[in-house]
Amino acid sequence: SHIKPERYRIMMHPDLKKFTFAGEETIFLDIKKGTRNIELHAKELKISGVELKTSRGRIHKPRKVVFNKEKETVDFLFSDVLAKGKYQLSLKFNGLLAQKLHGLYRSAYEHKGKVEYLATTQFESIFAREAFPCFDEPSHKAIFDVTLIVPKGLHGISNTMPVAVKEHSAGYEAIKFAPTPKMSTYLLAFIVGKFDYIEGKSKRGVVVRVFATPGKIQQAKFALEVAKKSLDFYENYFAIKYPLPVLDLIAIPDFSAGAMENWGAITYREIALLVDPDNSSLAVKQRVALTIAHEIAHQWFGNLVTMNWWTDLWLNEGFASYAEYMAVDHIFPEWKMWEHFMVGDFATALELDALKNTHAIEVAVKHPREIDEIFDAVSYSKGASIIRMLANYIGPKNFQDGLRIYLKKHAYSNASTADLWKAFEKASGAPVSKIMSAWTKQPGFPFISARREGRFLAIEQRRFFKNARNYKIKGETLWPIPLSISQNNKQNKILFDKKNILLKNTRKGEWGKINVGQTSFTRVLYSESMLAGLSKAVERRKLSSLDRFGLISDAFALSAAGKLRAVDVLELLRAYKNETDVNVSAEVISGLSSIGGLFLDESEYTSYKKYALSILGPIAVKVGWQAKKGDGHNIVLLRPMVLSAAAAYGHKPTISKAMSIFKQAKNGKFIDPNIRSVVYSVAARNGGKNQFLYFLSRYKAEKSQEEKNRLARAMMVFEDKKLFSEFLSLCLSKHVRPQDAFLYLSAAMTVRKNKYVAYDFVKKNWKSIIKRPSGTRQFAGRIIESMQYFADPKVYADMRKFLSKNSMPGIERTIKQTLEGVQSNIDWAKRDLSDIKDWLKGNGF
Repeated sequence: SHIKPERYRIMMHPDLKKFTFAGEETIFLDIKKGTRNIELHAKELKISGVELKTSRGRIHKPRKVVFNKEKETVDFLFSDVLAKGKYQLSLKFNGLLAQKLHGLYRSAYEHKGKVEYLATTQFESIFAREAFPCFDEPSHKAIFDVTLIVPKGLHGISNTMPVAVKEHSAGYEAIKFAPTPKMSTYLLAFIVGKFDYIEGKSKRGVVVRVFATPGKIQQAKFALEVAKKSLDFYENYFAIKYPLPVLDLIAIPDFSAGAMENWGAITYREIALLVDPDNSSLAVKQRVALTIAHEIAHQWFGNLVTMNWWTDLWLNEGFASYAEYMAVDHIFPEWKMWEHFMVGDFATALELDALKNTHAIEVAVKHPREIDEIFDAVSYSKGASIIRMLANYIGPKNFQDGLRIYLKKHAYSNASTADLWKAFEKASGAPVSKIMSAWTKQPGFPFISARREGRFLAIEQRRFFKNARNYKIKGETLWPIPLSISQNNKQNKILFDKKNILLKNTRKGEWGKINVGQTSFTRVLYSESMLAGLSKAVERRKLSSLDRFGLISDAFALSAAGKLRAVDVLELLRAYKNETDVNVSAEVISGLSSIGGLFLDESEYTSYKKYALSILGPIAVKVGWQAKKGDGHNIVLLRPMVLSAAAAYGHKPTISKAMSIFKQAKNGKFIDPNIRSVVYSVAARNGGKNQFLYFLSRYKAEKSQEEKNRLARAMMVFEDKKLFSEFLSLCLSKHVRPQDAFLYLSAAMTVRKNKYVAYDFVKKNWKSIIKRPSGTRQFAGRIIESMQYFADPKVYADMRKFLSKNSMPGIERTIKQTLEGVQSNIDWAKRDLSDIKDWLKGNGF
């Protein structure tokens, strides 16, 4: 804390032939009090030529250099006391340009039959130290002067525009970039490789460029348009100009995350940036738009104003996860993005935060290895959800004014959660800190029990747990809940901050919806009579799509938690037979799958499949296979989702049509990209070895990552165990990038008929799986997380042993969460499965 970096002058030379890198740097330091040592972060670097120059030109050389592997630091010890003042620390360093997806690393791709390489960076959270010695913490902001040594004919990209290009040595040139704004080390970027690019300008004249490896630039046009419009939107909304003259978006073949918000040089996984006009589905297009808007939001929230420490990571990620919907909703209003927020973030956050082993949004981070664990749905999606709740509570104008106050006050500096609440309080006059601190400082969220008592409505709050046995935990937690209650479309808003209250003047016998529009981060348990009234309101379409979503989502979750009988949920689902909203349907399909997962006996599962088709079959027939003129965004997204689910439950008309389309496709007929994945999966589920070999050969030859993903999803549903095992082996071969292997293995663990084989494969190959290049241990965590859908006591016992034996830093919480999820499923089955079977039989299924 007594040594502050003010500026870095860095020269980097990645060698794409030897797979090494070398560099030189000078760090301009302000030493606040006398010291005999200077400690920097450094990992897997060789350091030499260390010199410290005083403001008067005196040179100090360290008497000793001490590396600490545990702390990931290098300590330069000096003989003399270094007095308070300005200094320049100069040194040289070198390291390996490995395929590890973090730090400074290499990525490979094929072009014209030849393997090419590029160098790129991923410094968040604590990986800048793997590229150059630095003060690698978010509060140590500084200016960076970067020079890249680049082979002639290749692009060199950093955070700012080049200001000079000079000859360096035979075949190389030195590209000097303009100084960056004052920023954290994790936002720095170095990229060297062969790229094509297209460019445009924002309304204010900021140059916006999209880079892709050769042969793919025709897929960058959509990204360029979304980026320009997002930049315009945020500049206007925040009333703060983007501070750089250029904004680059770069597609990287090997990339661990979806994207990384490096200031002015945002890097993306190819599937998260590139859109093929002829072969990309609308769902992928929507995800690309959201990812672009998310990263550009970070240029203000995260880059301009950065969290003090990783405890407040949610300030970066929660807000960007909220703002992405604002921007895309502005650019594509017909997409109705706030309804997609329910599936994309709201439901995801509720699911994770219902576990005993969740964490508070503001979570103490005491060691670097703990940081990766909080890049999860609590920091991102719960963060976004409570911001949405606050925005609805204080109103759009106060919300916007609060953000402007916050960004202006803390620009080019760091801030805490308390700083954000103060800004909103100043803008709105509301007791924001008092209300919101409960949502960020304590884990979990409440559920509200509601019942009628004559003309009164009694409501009570309590913490919600997914696992019923956790309700035995002593101690009560209260949340101030901004709550909207409607009765026959008349709304009443309150701040529910007590254990229970009675609301007067409610009309007996009429339906009432609590948490209108799902604006509050809570679930609602209705009495039997209230639920019956709401069920009729769903049938008559008296409830909005957001409220239909909330009602069924809460019902599924409350049943899993032992608060609502599963058979009552099955009855409620009958009101959703004609549901055509894509997000409501997504929740219906997800919930049906959850209950279906309780059946371990396939013969008993047959009757459940008939029930599921009684809900989904009519919708599948209604939307059909053929795209129609005038199909809106909703129907185009709904069609593949419903057809896929119907086919999985054995809907014969859907399967027959899919097989017919697939047969035509093999003869050269084009398949609409929006239904292509469904067609492939149906063909695979009903196919044999020849079909598998067809998909396998196509996967190996395919250049489009989106199409590769479709083919992989098809191969993972082959019901022949030998063929499925061959797919699993493919995941660990040279034909599948490590970033995709983790995704495929995780998805395979959720395929009903194949998940046991996938689980055994992961166990047997665990050591080789975790040795594959990965961005962080999150990849391993994602595979473990996908194990939570089992409901088999034998698997649970085995899983506990396996995960206990193979735990490692960075995934401990994920292991606890997964085991808790499986235990919850087992308990749910014990509690409800027998009644479900009787109900199905009694209702003719």
